[in-house]
Amino acid sequence: MLALAACASRTPDTPPPSPTGPAAPEAPEPARPKPPPNIDPAPRERPDVVITPEPARPRRRVAPPEVARERDWLALGATGAAAFRQAHPAWDGRGVLIAILDSGIDPSVAGLGVTSTGERKVLDLREFSGEGSVALARVTPHSDTVVVAGRPLAGFGRVAALDADGPWWGGVVREIPLGAPPAADLDGDGAVDDTLAVVVARASDGWVLFADTDGNGSLAGEAPVRDYLVAGETFGWAGRGRTPPVAIGANFSQRGAEPALDLVFDTFGHGTFVAGVAAGHAIYGVEGLDGVAPGAQLLGLKIANNAHGGISTTGAILRAMDYAIRFAERRRLPLVLNLSFGVGNEREGAARIDALVDSVLGAHPELVMVVSAGNDGPGLSTVGFPASARRALTVGATHPGVFVRSPGGGTGDQIAVFSARGGELAKPDLIAPGVAYSTTPRYDTGDEIKQGPSFSAPHVSGLVALLRSALAQGGRAADAQAIKQALMVTARPQDEAGFVEEGTGQPDVEGAWRWLEGTRSVPEVSVRVPGRDGVTAAYRPRGLASAADTLQRFELARPAGAAPATFNLRSSAPWLRAPRNVSVGPGPSPVTLRYDAALLRAPGVYTATVSGWTSDTTAGPAFRLVNTVVVPHPGSGGELLASVRLEPGTTRRAFFHADSGRPFVVRVSTWSPLQAAIAALHEPGGMPFRDGGQLQAGADSGAAIFRVDARDVVGGVYEADAAGLPFGGATVSIRVDHAPFRLFGEAQEGRLVTLLQSLVREPVEVDIRAVLGGAERRDAIA
Repeated sequence: MLALAACASRTPDTPPPSPTGPAAPEAPEPARPKPPPNIDPAPRERPDVVITPEPARPRRRVAPPEVARERDWLALGATGAAAFRQAHPAWDGRGVLIAILDSGIDPSVAGLGVTSTGERKVLDLREFSGEGSVALARVTPHSDTVVVAGRPLAGFGRVAALDADGPWWGGVVREIPLGAPPAADLDGDGAVDDTLAVVVARASDGWVLFADTDGNGSLAGEAPVRDYLVAGETFGWAGRGRTPPVAIGANFSQRGAEPALDLVFDTFGHGTFVAGVAAGHAIYGVEGLDGVAPGAQLLGLKIANNAHGGISTTGAILRAMDYAIRFAERRRLPLVLNLSFGVGNEREGAARIDALVDSVLGAHPELVMVVSAGNDGPGLSTVGFPASARRALTVGATHPGVFVRSPGGGTGDQIAVFSARGGELAKPDLIAPGVAYSTTPRYDTGDEIKQGPSFSAPHVSGLVALLRSALAQGGRAADAQAIKQALMVTARPQDEAGFVEEGTGQPDVEGAWRWLEGTRSVPEVSVRVPGRDGVTAAYRPRGLASAADTLQRFELARPAGAAPATFNLRSSAPWLRAPRNVSVGPGPSPVTLRYDAALLRAPGVYTATVSGWTSDTTAGPAFRLVNTVVVPHPGSGGELLASVRLEPGTTRRAFFHADSGRPFVVRVSTWSPLQAAIAALHEPGGMPFRDGGQLQAGADSGAAIFRVDARDVVGGVYEADAAGLPFGGATVSIRVDHAPFRLFGEAQEGRLVTLLQSLVREPVEVDIRAVLGGAERRDAIA
């Protein structure tokens, strides 16, 4: 089983400004439920379960939607989406289906109701996470009342009018397991201790649900709710005169002769936000405030257990992918899959989900799947999975210039600090706006601006929908490889940023369309590093082993049955040398690159790419051999970077060796108290430092301090980073100080034995404290 988490950023990166203040709030933390007590079917009657309702308070939008439209807070200008739609009004995504594999979608939000042509926007809502499963049991009415899990409901005649003979079923939804308010407060009464009953019956056109939505204790006057796919109906609980905080859809299936019920709801807000970025139309009722592809239709496929922080599993993702593919095939609609979920990856390319995703995409070559790169940046080798799947279109994040206001005016788009970077993988493929103003459920009002690679992925999914729409209306087709190539070849790179930072850059949808118009083709070539499963790039985190360690091998391959092809090779840097050409067939075709050790001596990071070209150079490279060499600081501590200039949105990196058992402190500071930067520390392998990977850095006492004690030190090369804020640069220094000793501890015959090893000649005074932090028990299980 694989657990995946929603990929919104929670870094100290500066949030975007609001029109009335300096900053809008960052994306919220996921709801963290308190450990529930032993809950019986009637928790309100338990004296030991006391949940105090939150006082009602008005919730206002972070900014009026009209302001968001005027200021392009969906950043459509960054990728040319707005200009493309203006030039080609009918190519706005109409005729294309985008599947949002996420926390669900609330289709009642204005902007997710209809497409630009008036069609239903959300074609289906499906539950794959298991969070919305409702256990049903037969119920028997007495006169006009039915009791469901101890709760009497009058007005049963409303149910009998549709199903006079039964049998009937009842079940309950408990708010407590759904997390914290306001999201889990399904009925909006300020508390999350409610148990809400539903009754299921069989009408002439299928299963229906009845609920006491207004809380008056009666089903009289309540409307039957059918499966969302059948009728597009939702319901919600709220007192009379109030609007439900979240819309809920019903999924019915059948086990033998009995119904099975799953409820679909977005109590995280993530999927609803993602949907608006990809395809919202007239968001919050404002004409012209649209997502990237307002003509596209949506599938809301819930793969996330929202109460547990948006956790998903391999099985949920695969079932959702299968459902979307079959749904689109039945309706003959071009399909785009969007997955704004992932997990930080210490072994890039080795996860089983990567192979599964690649297998599905290989079986459906027309299918584009867009995945967010992850938010473990700015360190190298931080792309999460399944963004590490080779066939996925992996997208990192920018901080759009439309959100940056400074005395000198706005700056251009910048690579976001939180955006994951490549290293062991030739990823990300692209970067796109990672900050946006979008649709939120009603309980999430006030959080219309969020940031994270989660929102870069749907931007690119929307771009793919624009291209698919144009192709379909022209009676043309293009497979996923061609669309990916078109977007990557025509993307605009950031100044001096390498492939591991941004892929080929930020896409230009008009340029991608012109590439597709040219009916170009590029031979498919897969790339791998021999001996490393799933690794698609050369990554030397410890530098060269010696002056003679200068050869780097790759293996290339064409698909089975494909004709061999010859490619000319080009290197992007003097230190990286390649043969003039290489011939690639269906079997593994080795190619050896050579590093110039004399040019790789100074501490730092070196990244370069060898690209393979056919005779049609306008088609772009068929493959890229990405190489990164890290040269750690040679000393045992001290200044790693001393008063270096950091421009807005850029990152300066320093690498140093750490010994297991030897504590150290990293200090990142700015030159002036008027300056600020983001400091980051990454462990060997790319994982953010476990006690908190990012801090804000200032001068003097405001410096960012990372204290890594002996129990947390991982032997290997650490990466310390200073990243510029979007609105201003800084002069920064990075320093590391290692302890003058190593510390080891082990249990010997019931005793804790501590060993100190001095690493300096002069005496060292230390204060040793041993703490029993827990206990361990080991049992052999056959």
